[in-house]
Amino acid sequence: MSDAHDESGATDGGLAPITVGLAELNPIADIEGKTTKNRSKVGSVRPSALLYTSGIGATVDLPHLSVMPHGLDAWQRYYDRRPGGVDVVVEPRLLDLVRAYLGAQVTQLRKAPWAPEAPGGFGDEAIDLGIPARVFPQWLRCTGCNRLAPVSHPIFEFRNVLKYRPDQATFIHKDCKGWSPGSGKAKARKGREQAAVPARYLIACVNGHIDEFPYVAWVHRGRSCPNAKVPQLRMREWKSNLGPDVQISCLSCDARRGMLEATGPKAAEKLPHCRGRHAHLDAFYQCDQSGKLMMLGAANQWFASTVGLLALPREEVASVVDLLPVLQALPPEVIASATAREALAGFRGWAGSLTQSELFGNATDDVLWEAIETLKGAVIPAPAAAVSTDPSDILLPEWLVLTDEEKYTKHSGSADFRAVRRAVPESLMPLIPEVVAVEKLKKVNAFVGFTRIDALDRIDDSKNRVAPLTRDGRPTWVPATEDRGEGFFLRFDEPTVVAWENKILELDIWETYRRAHELNFKRRTSKTSDSTIDPDSRFPAPRYWAIHSLSHLLIREAAMSSGYGSASLTERIYAWREDGDRPAAAGLLITTTASDSEGTLGGLVDLSRPERLGALVHDAIKRGGRCSSDPVCSHRRPRGKEDFLHGAACHFCLFVSETSCERTNRFLDRRLLLDLMVDPDIATPGLLLPVLGD
Repeated sequence: MSDAHDESGATDGGLAPITVGLAELNPIADIEGKTTKNRSKVGSVRPSALLYTSGIGATVDLPHLSVMPHGLDAWQRYYDRRPGGVDVVVEPRLLDLVRAYLGAQVTQLRKAPWAPEAPGGFGDEAIDLGIPARVFPQWLRCTGCNRLAPVSHPIFEFRNVLKYRPDQATFIHKDCKGWSPGSGKAKARKGREQAAVPARYLIACVNGHIDEFPYVAWVHRGRSCPNAKVPQLRMREWKSNLGPDVQISCLSCDARRGMLEATGPKAAEKLPHCRGRHAHLDAFYQCDQSGKLMMLGAANQWFASTVGLLALPREEVASVVDLLPVLQALPPEVIASATAREALAGFRGWAGSLTQSELFGNATDDVLWEAIETLKGAVIPAPAAAVSTDPSDILLPEWLVLTDEEKYTKHSGSADFRAVRRAVPESLMPLIPEVVAVEKLKKVNAFVGFTRIDALDRIDDSKNRVAPLTRDGRPTWVPATEDRGEGFFLRFDEPTVVAWENKILELDIWETYRRAHELNFKRRTSKTSDSTIDPDSRFPAPRYWAIHSLSHLLIREAAMSSGYGSASLTERIYAWREDGDRPAAAGLLITTTASDSEGTLGGLVDLSRPERLGALVHDAIKRGGRCSSDPVCSHRRPRGKEDFLHGAACHFCLFVSETSCERTNRFLDRRLLLDLMVDPDIATPGLLLPVLGD
């Protein structure tokens, strides 16, 4: 693995880089040039992990070192070397959504350049490399003598020579003699090899920059070492009454300084200003923010910014703008085969089979030929205006399809979508008038950037705080994944929901929740964000709380009999009041998906059969009616300055894993759903009373 070292810094905010790394990140050149015996592969992650946990700009902890996936600028050479070109995710609606975040220059959603395995386990590494990454942080600590130095220091050697054991990739201190305080024993020892591990301190800022901790400047309090141009450092750690303490010492001049100073109340005065480093781009940018101490692997070091939606069949005829991203993904010989407007039948079949896209069937000959001619002429028309990024607007097309039997029946013959209406158990009527078994579905997801220190929803969706994926901040494509699976959809009767909701809105307990949300919004939103957003605009309606609570009960119950663990089940809540041209919605979709092209096994869809669904819902209601933490749980509500966003809900009754919940276990309350025995001042009519009455 090659590494580019940064030698310059910068201050103040901007988009264009001030300076970039001197050496290009290119592991392929190392392999082909045979400049090293080391293998380039150091680990592996799932494609979905690149979007949610281990993506661009994150630090990926491997058994013996830590690496950071590089920005998109370094990915292209891996695509260029692959037979068959780029694997593209075709979903115009997701592409429009990504453009709303990143700009109209985005033309493709690409799958990651994964490394296929050849017979015997491994293929040609020069071709089959996956995601380029660099060692980060680049300061290491020897586990034998506590020496602290960058990876480029001659005392460290990188080893990764075992072809089938990339997990053994490690840095070695070649001649470590250990360490004995106050004596010369260490010098007399015979040197031996000791592993070196990443030094765990970093500097980050709210603009998404991250940098090495300036150990040399720190221990010398901003000055140079008087005895050496390249001083020798050591990191010591021990426990005290105040917790673990770490001390950095200079062996060249005997200067010492503890790391507790970097965490105390005056730390902001002692830490350096941010140099504007985007390590994943090997570049420095202008930045005027102060630096903040960050621990390697800290929870607030990296927050992914992703967008996702269900891929739905198209009703309208495909346009030239829709077709171009799909055509760009085709091999040149396929495009060259389209020689005349009158002979497009063969091209449609060939292109459709390669891309697994139905757009070619939805396009007229004139539109398809115009798109091909546009591509050959390299004149790309401007895309339509950016779409809304409001969550309800994103979910609205899905709601309109799933609640229209004619639409979902018409399109159920497509490769990635099939839905059928199921009879509704009498015990669920009239509250739930419609049940849809979604036997096949596809969920598409795209990565649009990341933030540090604050998650995107804690900075009021300020897109200027999202770190760029390319050096110029204008990517022409983004990483994407597609997952296939199944699920079932329940629609609630709108008049019943409206009548119930109007009663809730008049209760004091609802005003209590509203005030708690306002307090939570103001406390948890970053102080560095420039926001004029009204907290009430982010506060979901009572119907959302109730349907969301039922969704969690169903997920917990379905895990008992569907064959899938609760962490494998996810929810999509369609619950909002009528707003202008946007119709009201009240429904839920519970799904399970897998990255395998064959999707899942049908256990969840089977639960939508009338004879099983009725029992599933009633068993879920029965379990939700009691909690081992009652009456504490059943009477829970925010009081005073408390700002939690749930009522009668806890880990024993409603909470599910965060991979399943779209709101991280917020906006839940069993009281809004069920008829719980509680004090009159917090009692609420339950949405499920019509079902409970039966």
